[in-house]
Amino acid sequence: MSIDKEKLIIYQLMQEIIEERRELSKQYYDLKIKLDQFEGKETCTSKLSKSSLTNLDREKIKQQDYFYKKNKTQHYNSFERTSRTVVSILKQSPIPLSNKQILDKLTTEYELSITLENLTSNILPKMINERSLPIQRAQRGYWQYKLLSKEGSSAND
Repeated sequence: MSIDKEKLIIYQLMQEIIEERRELSKQYYDLKIKLDQFEGKETCTSKLSKSSLTNLDREKIKQQDYFYKKNKTQHYNSFERTSRTVVSILKQSPIPLSNKQILDKLTTEYELSITLENLTSNILPKMINERSLPIQRAQRGYWQYKLLSKEGSSAND
């Protein structure tokens, strides 16, 4: 077969594909219009059912809304995020940082709301127990990034 004949066949196939696509698009939009008509009828019935809510159901909805509004201002900081941030802070610092310095950077630069007591009593000790986190205690109240040697053990051990 010559190149001209192949081109002609390819153009014909492309034209057929375009025609099929147009037909499918037409069928799609027809179905969509029909679906929209069904949804219009459902909204009318749902409005009627909403008005028939009992007082008990309305009170439950109000309580759920109140609970949501009350608790949406409280933020949960995951340990993973906090620990990665602390490791990043310590890695950037050339000297060991105190608990208060770490807390200040967490609150100002990274906008994490953590108390000093939680940081010193829970988060930092838990990070020490995690072998995968490269931090170490330099002295009481001071923490530093632990450099790892090529074998994977700490350089100071």
